Amino acid sequence: MSVDRLSKSENRLRIGFVHRFDARSVRSWSGTFHFMAKALQAHVGDVVYLGPDKSLATKFIIDNTARANRFWFRLTRKVLITDHNRILSHRLARFFLARMAAEHCDILFAPAASVEIASLKTSLPIVYSSDTTWADVVNYYPEFSSLSSLSRHEGEWIEAAAIRRADAIAYPSEWAARSAREHYKADPAKIHRLPFGANLESVPSREAALRHPLNGRIQLLMIGVDWERKGGAIALECLKTLLDNGVDAHLTLCGCVPPPGFEHPRMHVIPFLNKNQPEDRLNISRLFLDAHFLLLPTRAEAMGIVTCEASAHGLPALVTDTGGTRGALNPGINGFLLPLDARGDAYAEKILDIVATPTRYAALVASSRDEFERSLNWDTWGRSMHSLMEQILNRKIERPEFSESVSAIALDEPDSDESISTLTVAHT
Repeated sequence: MSVDRLSKSENRLRIGFVHRFDARSVRSWSGTFHFMAKALQAHVGDVVYLGPDKSLATKFIIDNTARANRFWFRLTRKVLITDHNRILSHRLARFFLARMAAEHCDILFAPAASVEIASLKTSLPIVYSSDTTWADVVNYYPEFSSLSSLSRHEGEWIEAAAIRRADAIAYPSEWAARSAREHYKADPAKIHRLPFGANLESVPSREAALRHPLNGRIQLLMIGVDWERKGGAIALECLKTLLDNGVDAHLTLCGCVPPPGFEHPRMHVIPFLNKNQPEDRLNISRLFLDAHFLLLPTRAEAMGIVTCEASAHGLPALVTDTGGTRGALNPGINGFLLPLDARGDAYAEKILDIVATPTRYAALVASSRDEFERSLNWDTWGRSMHSLMEQILNRKIERPEFSESVSAIALDEPDSDESISTLTVAHT
């Protein structure tokens, strides 16, 4: 069945996509909204975009919150209130109720949208998805370490209300799911584990992904925009330790420029590659395919979709065991987890142990790709979401009668470059 025919099918479920930013943009939430929407369209029903909210009323609230924050932070060095507040939540509820009245929907899907649904009063079932909870990010991410008591309270109210309002909640990691159960006392029956997929428009063939020959040089790759939080210094320590052990090693850093004092002749820095540009997407894919290990010695992470992307390329990852990283990293299958206090020498020791037996490394490459094909892809997520929504509605949802992968379905991509809310900026 063609995509055009599929979108016009009379029996297709209509899924209201709830978020105040433009979910069609590949720039929103590191592209995750874009890939979620395509997976829903391919495996569940027709996606109805209820956002973005560009109304003057919403802009007024956001602008004045920002002004108040700047003033309060200068006085107290505390964040007065984030965008997780009841005033904005009530305004967004009015906006989405009006949009829902104009668009027929059978069910609502609200990813990273706690503010949008916390005050939303509707009889439609809601599936809420997030990679973290408010309780998990406070004092975990640096940007959430200077919150005023008001902003903490407002954030707690928003998260608790969203969890209560949702008919089902999908998290990619047990870390986030546990917080919902234990901190917010959510009904365990409505919490579901659905791993996220790799945010790739084009996935390399399995044959290409399995080509990571050990030819004398160990090529390391680190991708991230935040040198400090992603553990850049630890990655550089790893490189130096390998070199001290007589290994011909090289580190490619993509996404940021290290601060002064962290230069090295064996570290190549690529400040920025735009995943929205075909040539840059190809260059990023080549980085994955040419490397032997992905390094993610992160200090704080909700999940780490870059691990999913590495697995799609057959690239094993060495990742810090923190936050929700276990949602993407299956130890011994697509890489290994190291303790938060592990430094570069521990990462180097793990690499040396693996490459000492080339057949072991080759098996790890193959199982990394297997993990992507089994779990860390958006088609699998879409099929799981189909089952979840079917359970909620207690009705048969028409499945599309075609075998095209999610990456083959084209959606419009607006030119606007919108950033995501402060709760989810650390998504990847």
